[in-house]
Amino acid sequence: MLVALGLLACAGGGPQTPAPQSPQQALEQFMTAVKAKDLDRMGDLWGSERGPAASWMKPDDLKKRLTVFQIYLNHVGYRVLEGPTAVTGENRMQQFRVELQRPNSCTVVFPIVLVHARNGAWLVNAVDLASLPNPADACKR
Repeated sequence: MLVALGLLACAGGGPQTPAPQSPQQALEQFMTAVKAKDLDRMGDLWGSERGPAASWMKPDDLKKRLTVFQIYLNHVGYRVLEGPTAVTGENRMQQFRVELQRPNSCTVVFPIVLVHARNGAWLVNAVDLASLPNPADACKR
């Protein structure tokens, strides 16, 4: 009986969420993780052709980057304005233009690029943080 309980404890905390099979799913799941402040899930949904950053990036570096994403992309709602559209010269990538409703009532628009990883999953690859105003600044209307 104790061996069985030990095996269950080592097996993890339940079923793994399937990897996103479309750019739309990846974007939706990433934005949901941002809103929930779920850095672990964000690390599973952000990466490159190699796969999720959580599988190849140093944990401290990953946490720092994801924390910045979470601060800049924190939202009460969002909507896709455009996309997915092809990224010129990058056949594994798709881009969206997203409108973000921030908690301070600001609305901002930014591009986000997703990549089709070698493992078949779609992942967030690039977020243009430079196009987003500092979330600590007052809303410019």
